Amino acid sequence: MNDKNNWEELIDRHLRGELDEAEKERLAKLLDSNADARQEFVEHVQWDTEMSEAVRESSHSPRDADILAAERAKTDGQWASKPTFLRFTLAAAAVVIVALSAGLIYQLAYPVGEAPKTNNVATQHRVSDESIARITGLSGLLIWTGDRGQIVRDVKVGTELAGGTIEGMTPDSWFEIQFNDGSTVMISGTSTLTITDPGQKELRLREGFFSANVVPQPKGKPMLIHTRSALLEVLGTQFDVEANLASTMLNVTEGKVRVRRLSDGLEVDVPAKYRVIAEGGGDLTPQPVPESVIHWKSQLHLRPGCYGKWLPATEQRAAAQKAIPLVPPENPGITLYLLGIPVSRSDGPPVVVRSDSQFVVRGRLKKPAKVYFGIAVSYANGDFAGKFRGDLDRQQPISEPDEAGQFEVVYRISDFTLDPCVHDRKEELAPMPDDLVLNGVWAFTHTGGPNGLEITEVELVPP
Repeated sequence: MNDKNNWEELIDRHLRGELDEAEKERLAKLLDSNADARQEFVEHVQWDTEMSEAVRESSHSPRDADILAAERAKTDGQWASKPTFLRFTLAAAAVVIVALSAGLIYQLAYPVGEAPKTNNVATQHRVSDESIARITGLSGLLIWTGDRGQIVRDVKVGTELAGGTIEGMTPDSWFEIQFNDGSTVMISGTSTLTITDPGQKELRLREGFFSANVVPQPKGKPMLIHTRSALLEVLGTQFDVEANLASTMLNVTEGKVRVRRLSDGLEVDVPAKYRVIAEGGGDLTPQPVPESVIHWKSQLHLRPGCYGKWLPATEQRAAAQKAIPLVPPENPGITLYLLGIPVSRSDGPPVVVRSDSQFVVRGRLKKPAKVYFGIAVSYANGDFAGKFRGDLDRQQPISEPDEAGQFEVVYRISDFTLDPCVHDRKEELAPMPDDLVLNGVWAFTHTGGPNGLEITEVELVPP
């Protein structure tokens, strides 16, 4: 097998999660040192992202479009034998490969010998001359992949965007943009969203949680939202969406949204205060949004969390979500061990946090540690309401595992305070999580090394 086939096989297996640590290190070194391998990857990102073609159509002249089409014809043959899923996934998952090597980020954005002569885009307030939206809020670890595969980690409020993909990398990530017509969209948690507007807004939610407040759109040009299982047409409304590999849940707060299930082409209009779940073979009849509940338990025995390593149940132990290392970009000298668990609305009613409730967290530790705990909440209409921590108002005690390595810790809602990462928006956010909808929880340790943090259950206990 020649070197080029080796590159393709490594990238392919990495995206499927099949590489061991030694192979990951080998791939990182290859991409960091081999300009040809990097160029292959960059060209693929440039030409094989479905949404980037629409972006290019809106931002280039007809003559430019002809040149781009000719260049694409030269490269299409190189990738014709690639599996379809790989061609689509490479652009959206570009940052996964990039994350293998810290030095690789710069080299992917600017091939060898082509370093920019101007300031880095992260210090500017524009990433393209053809802006379709601007960032109005963000927090947590986020990565923006712009048109032509440009990767930007240090995105900022006020930055103007032409089109591309935003990826929330951790369970506490949050990102909001406003289109030029005033429509706003938001993602939270480990979500991936691609945006473009070549005369008609078109978005692709690959996975995660998304909400929007859409002003009336031009006649015949509704906002289109693609997921893996459905197509949504939006003329002007307020709604939220939760998407995963197998299904799409739509919850409409105001207005009306048309949903088309991709597996059979069946369409249905979903009115305000109704929701529908689009999945293969399921009922597509809109149902009233169920009444909220105030008691909730995680279901790790049925499904994995959204961040960390899922450990299925065995005869000897309960299922758990295991924390994995995270190095904050703003503080590379620190390593946190983090995990996240979503609160899905696709298979149950909204979960509301009461002021006198408490969270009980159960799990396993290999040695004593402080277990820090946070939550993300939204308003009933899906709008972001804030992130809160249950360990800041008072000194967090050290959790002591028993002889079997089990621990339990309680966090009272009355002790929760706004997470420092969103303090800059405290005037716009809720001061407390009381009576808000729970979207997800996360936990982490900071002990200078691994301590075996695994969460087996999180329970919201009402008064």
